[in-house]
Amino acid sequence: MTGYFWWKEKIFKDFGHAYKVELVFEEKNLQKIQIFKNSFWGYIFVLDGIVQFTERDEFIYHESIVYLPTSLLNSSPEKVLIIGGGDGGVLRELQKIPSIKEILQFEIDVLVFEISQKYFFKLSGNYKDPKVSFIIKDGLEGLKECNSEQFDLIIVDCTDPIGPAKTLYTLDFYKYALKALKWDGIFIQQVSLPIYFPNIIKNSYPLIKSIFPEVKIARVFVPSYGEEIAFFIGAKKPKDWLKPKQTFKGKFYYPELNPYYFSIPNTWIQIISNFQEV
Repeated sequence: MTGYFWWKEKIFKDFGHAYKVELVFEEKNLQKIQIFKNSFWGYIFVLDGIVQFTERDEFIYHESIVYLPTSLLNSSPEKVLIIGGGDGGVLRELQKIPSIKEILQFEIDVLVFEISQKYFFKLSGNYKDPKVSFIIKDGLEGLKECNSEQFDLIIVDCTDPIGPAKTLYTLDFYKYALKALKWDGIFIQQVSLPIYFPNIIKNSYPLIKSIFPEVKIARVFVPSYGEEIAFFIGAKKPKDWLKPKQTFKGKFYYPELNPYYFSIPNTWIQIISNFQEV
């Protein structure tokens, strides 16, 4: 443990977010992991210098990436694949859905999982649940081994395409994800903050659009990110995006929010201007 000091999350050369923090943990594995403690945000989880989530507002992101795609299914999900998500937040929300019988999770960085279980165990799902199979493996390689039409939900809770997550934003990845998804299933993937990092969504949108018959972009504002984060949502057949079939509720998410999630700003449309079918 150290004394409190000012730490800056560098977004650009001349811009960042500053936090008065105490360093709790720091180690380099596949990614540099830091855990900070702040009087307002609580514990902060940082990968390669970028805030992944905070104790105070992580539920907004985790509920969105679970309940929004679940709301679009015609029936409650039974089999789910998580790629990434080693902090356990996605698992936690999935375990609140009683219909789920099987959850398979691929996480590439064992240290992310171990540190999350130590410092964020109150925010994590239960990995001792017999319904859960947790495997340390690259998400693309794991997906290649999955059966056709195996999952109702595929949730990609990954970092941005820098380092080990690069394979999760490729044409091959989307091809195997489509194959593993059931006919009525839903795929969701976080695609960073378009206002800060426009190239991520600009470069990956044409790839997923060329593979999935139905693709939508969704958004949600997460206070600790300082901006709206984007999600790709893919399906094999048309969905009633604005009228949920499933009505799960959380601290943040409730079904009437769907029109907000899918009403993306014109600035985002301009980023992907060559593919305006959003």
